[in-house]
Amino acid sequence: MAAIKKNLCHCGLTGRDYRSCCGLYHTGVKLTDKSPLEVLMTRYSAFCESNGEYLLKTWHPDFRPDTTAKKFSREIKNGGKWVKLKVYGVLVNPERTEAMIRYEVSYRDSTGIVRSMCVSEFVFEDGRWFYTDEAENTDMSTLPPELDSADTVRAELDMITDGSKQ
Repeated sequence: MAAIKKNLCHCGLTGRDYRSCCGLYHTGVKLTDKSPLEVLMTRYSAFCESNGEYLLKTWHPDFRPDTTAKKFSREIKNGGKWVKLKVYGVLVNPERTEAMIRYEVSYRDSTGIVRSMCVSEFVFEDGRWFYTDEAENTDMSTLPPELDSADTVRAELDMITDGSKQ
């Protein structure tokens, strides 16, 4: 009997299919209330799905661009194809109200594969994590060690998946 191929989630972090991973957030079944990593992974998947509505909803209002979900979705769709997310580390303050995540995204555009190393900032407000912006003046050589630690990624992923990876 042939094996059934799963439609793995775009985020690539849980081993789950899209509908039981980031799709639960995109449809409103789950909220980004456990970890800033939830915001990163679900926003990446939203870029893959050209889901401007979700991206705007998870962007902190003080930093959100002035655009409509429809226009944003169209811009994303015309911008290229997202192909990979790799998370290097997560740093959350002791109060769990602010966080930074270091990651790399790859996408394909008319020039080929483009890789971008990023450090994004997140805040916890009103019972949810939100993306705020990219960290300014980020010198990768001076980042805290937590932003280059697979252990910090695993710990946050365990919070999201309750320690169960499919």
